[in-house]
Order: sequence, then structure tokens, then C-alpha cells
Amino acid sequence: MPAAMLLSGLARTVFDGMGLALGGAAALVAALLGLLLLPLAELPLRDPRPEPGREPGLPGQGRSRARRSERGAPVRGLRLVPVVLLVPVLVAVGLADDRFDARNPGRTHLAYVMDAGARTANWVSADPEPPAWTRRYVTARDTTALPPGYARGATLWTGPAPALDRAAEPRLTVLRRDGGTIVLRVNAGRAARSLTLRIERPLTEATAVTAGAAPVTVRVAGVRANTWPGEVRFRGLPDGGARLTLRVQGAGEVRITAIAEADGLAAVPGFVPRPPELVAATREDGDLIAITRTYHF
Repeated sequence: MPAAMLLSGLARTVFDGMGLALGGAAALVAALLGLLLLPLAELPLRDPRPEPGREPGLPGQGRSRARRSERGAPVRGLRLVPVVLLVPVLVAVGLADDRFDARNPGRTHLAYVMDAGARTANWVSADPEPPAWTRRYVTARDTTALPPGYARGATLWTGPAPALDRAAEPRLTVLRRDGGTIVLRVNAGRAARSLTLRIERPLTEATAVTAGAAPVTVRVAGVRANTWPGEVRFRGLPDGGARLTLRVQGAGEVRITAIAEADGLAAVPGFVPRPPELVAATREDGDLIAITRTYHF
């Protein structure tokens, strides 16, 4: 019983932390829990009648006890009736009682995305069915107003949002362009904790260097699915930014959308904090202000 209780909690924690992307880990824990519960399924199927002469007791009592047990033993199928009737009742009661509250909050995804070039902004949610609080901000599954290259993966809910007056936007400055090689100076902007670059062409190699650090080169094999194929992510860029060398396939014009991300949504006019029965989802692009600008090189 202690193992079953611990495994059920562990399965939920693993699923919340890793999501469906690594669902196999949670499935493994759930499978172990199922193996522990199998003996319970055997109980209603066990024959209650003892074998004649095998019941422990005084000599000569085995057959008489067996007869008494045989007369009073219920039919095996009848033992299943209470279980079959009880299971749907318990499921219905559990579903009726299982509501999100402050002690057991649900998760929801919400982000603010602003196109600094067009001066337009949108709320974005990747929830399959947003709860009532999230529906204050998102109204439709329309991603046409989002910045180029921003949408990826799951179908998004969106809704109009006010543009920020003093948003610190990312800056890309081209230093050199030689065919498929682009050398850039990259700045994330004030208060940005991370910077993401979406490139409309596949990458083959990227080299980044910051002041006082050795260059870091990564060879790229494969592409991003369901969005622009190339992507570079920075975490904690210094104020001086970084020098970035990209090698892309092809030699024509390349569009790059820079996305500077800052934690929190309180700076957006009209934002109302979540109620206590909701917490942030585990997506890395939630609960943040994303300021974007698209460059043509």
C-alpha cells in the first residue's frame, strides 16, 4: 500500500514536469503502479471454498467444515456484483469532487507577444481548451496576426492585446554577409532573460562568442518542425550582446525573427493575475512578455 500511494503521486509529478514530450517516463511509473494493483483484481475471482480435508483443524473436522463452507459459500460470479456496481459509483463521485482549487490548482498557458515593427500585440495560449480566466485574453484559433516565424507546434489560441509603449526590443546588426554565411551582432534588450532567433532557412552551423569567453560552435543537423526550420536560443546574454555567425542553406535573402523574452505579465495594461485555482503551465514560452522584430538580410 505505501508503494502504491508513492507511485501514484510520483506518476503525476513526472507527468507534470515532463509532459507528453517525455510521456514514456510517466507511463513507466504508471505501469509499475498497475502491477502493484493486480492482486486486488484477483480477490473477487478467488474461489472461497476450501478443498475437502485440507482445512487446518482437529483430525476428522476437515470434511465437516468443507461441507459447511460449501453450503454457505456464495457463487463466484456474485462476488463480482458489488465490485462492478461500486466502480462506476466511485468514478462518478471522484469526478464530481475533483475540481481545481487553491490546494489542487490546474495549469494554463498564457503569453504576451508584441511585434515591435508593426506595433501590434496579441495574447497567446497553447491550452487545448483554455479555462475561464485564460479566455479573458484569447478568443479564437487565429495565428495570422502573430509575428512571422513565431507560431510553432500546437495550435494556438490568440486574442488582441494592447501594445507596450516602452518595450525593450531585440537588436540584430549585420556585420558581414558572404553567401550562406551571416555574421551578426545580437542584443537581447533591457530586462530580457532570454533571446530566441527563428531563421526561415535551415542552419548547418552556428558560432557565438561573448566578451571574455571562447567561441562556441554547434553543428546543426535537422530542422525545427511546424515553424521556420532554423532556431538559436540564448540565455542570460550580457549587456554587450554576442557576435553570432550563422551558416544557412542557400544564398538569397534571409528573414530572421528575434524574440526577446522577459518574465512576468504584470507590465501589460489590463492584466489580471491568475485566480488561486490556476498556476502556470510547464511550457517554456509561457508567463512571459515576448517582444519581436523581423529582420531581412
